[in-house]
Amino acid sequence: MDKAAPVVPDKQEVRYRVAQISNLPLLIGALQRLLELINSEISSLRELERIIHYEQSFSAKLLRMANSAFYGRRGGVRTISQAIMVMGFDRVKSICLSMLLMQLCSDESALPPGQRERLWKHAFATASIASEIVQTKPWINKEFAYVLGLLHDIGRLPLAVHFNDYFQMVSSMAEIYKMPSWYVEYANGLTHTEIGRWMCIKWGLPESFARVTEFHHQPLRSPSHKSEVILVFLANVLANARLFPEYVNDPFTLSCTQKLCLTEEGWEHCIKQSSMVWPQVDAFWAMLK
Repeated sequence: MDKAAPVVPDKQEVRYRVAQISNLPLLIGALQRLLELINSEISSLRELERIIHYEQSFSAKLLRMANSAFYGRRGGVRTISQAIMVMGFDRVKSICLSMLLMQLCSDESALPPGQRERLWKHAFATASIASEIVQTKPWINKEFAYVLGLLHDIGRLPLAVHFNDYFQMVSSMAEIYKMPSWYVEYANGLTHTEIGRWMCIKWGLPESFARVTEFHHQPLRSPSHKSEVILVFLANVLANARLFPEYVNDPFTLSCTQKLCLTEEGWEHCIKQSSMVWPQVDAFWAMLK
């Protein structure tokens, strides 16, 4: 007998079930301190080293990365200070943030390895592309852009854990009909964007994070922080370009580039840069595992 299709909850039930989720991960101390360090106008090398030493598993992993062929080294990096010098201060902060988030949201039983890998790789790609876009128009710090991109889909993980049948149904329908999964979510009422906003509020993150997580598919609906939301929307479009190239230069996307004052040449540059991100993402994922 075929397995029964999951019942799609109505909107009232969705709001109730999301409100009842009481065991979403809390923001652990090291991640809180790292986000504060990233948002600080004065970044401290010593504070970053303290965070890394606090999370003992990070030290070995960072030293292994610093000594890898990816950074052109074959041994010789023995301390965290040397690793930061080799890899770059900003890069190490991004790596630590990624590792902390993966540690915080790592319910491997809810997702097959392939799905989990795709979710995280998409997050890394969106983060990298967002930081590339702001280099052409540096109106916000590229590190902050990276963090916004990394967190934009954070609601997908609790969606997979707490509504797994629904999550798998959405994934299957998106694959069958060759459409973005968020289209299927919005058609059925339960969205990762709603849960992502709830997580940002629970974690006490700045308002810009909640706006990005909630409106990165519908950026013009955001009541505030529109520029940050549009930035992540554009980065997300480019991160999905291999699956949905039709959205890269559609009228709505181009209208959003104009709102960020990106010229046609500037957008073409972003498109070219984004195509170079995936080999880096694959290498980064291999090092993080």
